Amino acid sequence: MKKIKIPGLLALLTASLLVFAACGGNGDDAPDGDVLNIAVFEGGFGRDFWIDLNERFEAANPGVTVNMQISPDIESILAPQLAVGEMPDIMVMQPNFGFMISMTQNEEFLDLTNFFNNTEVLDRPGVMMRDIIVPGMLESTAFAPYGDGRIFFAPLHAGPMGPVYNITLFEEKGWTPPTTWDEWFAMDAMLDDPANHAAIGTGTERRSIFTYQGIHPGYLESILWPAIAGAGGMSAINAIENYEEGSWDNPAVRQVLQNLARMGTGGYLMTGTVGLDHTQSQADMMMGRALFIPNGTWFVNEMADAPREPGFEFAIAPVPTLQASQPRFVLSSFGGVAIPAEAPNTDLALDFLAFMYTAESIRAFASLADGVMAVHDARTVAAAELDPSVYNMMRAYDEGIFMLMSFAPIPPGMPIHMGNEIFDNRMTPLMTGAITVDEYIAAMEELNAQIRAHIAANE
Repeated sequence: MKKIKIPGLLALLTASLLVFAACGGNGDDAPDGDVLNIAVFEGGFGRDFWIDLNERFEAANPGVTVNMQISPDIESILAPQLAVGEMPDIMVMQPNFGFMISMTQNEEFLDLTNFFNNTEVLDRPGVMMRDIIVPGMLESTAFAPYGDGRIFFAPLHAGPMGPVYNITLFEEKGWTPPTTWDEWFAMDAMLDDPANHAAIGTGTERRSIFTYQGIHPGYLESILWPAIAGAGGMSAINAIENYEEGSWDNPAVRQVLQNLARMGTGGYLMTGTVGLDHTQSQADMMMGRALFIPNGTWFVNEMADAPREPGFEFAIAPVPTLQASQPRFVLSSFGGVAIPAEAPNTDLALDFLAFMYTAESIRAFASLADGVMAVHDARTVAAAELDPSVYNMMRAYDEGIFMLMSFAPIPPGMPIHMGNEIFDNRMTPLMTGAITVDEYIAAMEELNAQIRAHIAANE
C-alpha cells in the first residue's frame, strides 16, 4: 500500500456536521489493489465536494483510483450489493439506514480508536487526530456507540440545527428571536398586524410562527432535544438515550411535549404544514409564510435556487426554554465515516480519511458544500470560503450550548428505530391532536420497557 502524501502545507481544521462512511472494496482486478470504492448519500450538501476530494486524493497519490457511487437513493442502490458481500470501501450514509443500524449492532465496523489517538494530522505535525475534533464528539454514543470508549465512526462535519429564521426580516422589524416559550407564543399576536404580513405574489398573507417538513417530521429533533435539555438538563437527554424507566414520564419532558402539541393544536402552525415535503415547507418559509422552520446549515445549499423574500438571510436561534433562567442548547447535526472491519482496503481507507481532515479539504467543504467540518477551528480556517449565511448560522453556537443526541445501540433482533417511533409515527399526531401528551408518553415508556427487556435478554 502506498504511503499517502499531501501536496504542500495545509492549514487547520474545525467544527461542523457529520455523515457516515464505511469501507470495503472491489478493486481485485486493479494493479496493486489501489482502488478505493466509495458510496455517498447525496443529501443537502450535494456532490461537488466529493468529486473534488476524490480528484485531489488521486492527484496526491499516483496509481490510486477512486470509484464513487453517489445518489439521493443510495440506500436502495447499495442494500442489494451489501447483501451479497459487495461492500464499498467508504460509505457516506445516513445513520438511520437499515444496514448502518445492523452493522453497528453486529460490531462490523473497524475500530478507529488508534487512528484518532495515535495518527498525526497530515498538515499539523505532532498533533493527533483526536485533538482537532470538536470537543465531546468522539466521546458521544454517536461515534463511540458501545459505551466503552472505542471509536467506530469518524466525524465529518458538525453544524447547528434549530429554528431557522430570516434575520433580515427580524432586524427590519426590530424583532428578537424568543428566548422562552412564553415569548415564542406571544409573537403570534403581532402577526395580526397587516404591516407584518408577507408579500406573496400580488397580495399579502398573514405569517405563522412555525412550520416544519410535514411528511418528514424527523426535522423536529432540532426542537425537541434542545428543549428537553434546557428544561431538564443533559441528564434528561442521557436518560432518554439509554431507555431508562421514567425518562419520558418526566415533568420537564412533559412540559416540552405540551408546548409542541400546543404549536399545532393552538393554531400557531402554518396551514397545510403536515402535508408538505421538506422542499415545499422550506420554500414557503423562505417566502415569508412562517417565521421559523427547523433545519440546519445544509438548508443554504439545498435551497440555493429557491425564491425568497427580498434580502432573505439565514440564521439559527437556540431553542426557547421554559424559564428565562434555564440554559439554551443547540443540537448539532452529525454523521460519521466508518470502515467495515472486513474491508480489503482498510489502510487506503484510513489514508483517505486522514486526507479528508486537511485544511484544504475543510475549505473545499465550505466552498463546495456550504458546510463546516467537525474540527474545532473549521469556521476560522474556512471563513473566506463559507457562504455568509452559513457563517451566520454557525453563530448559534455562540448563543447556545453545543449538544449531540444519539441513542445507545440495541442488540440485533429488536425491529425498533427510535427516531421513527418518536417523530415519524407520533409527532404529527401529537401536534394535530390525534393523540394526547399522556398517550405519547405512555407509548414511549412502553417501547423503552421492551428495549430494556431485549437488552437484558441479550446480556
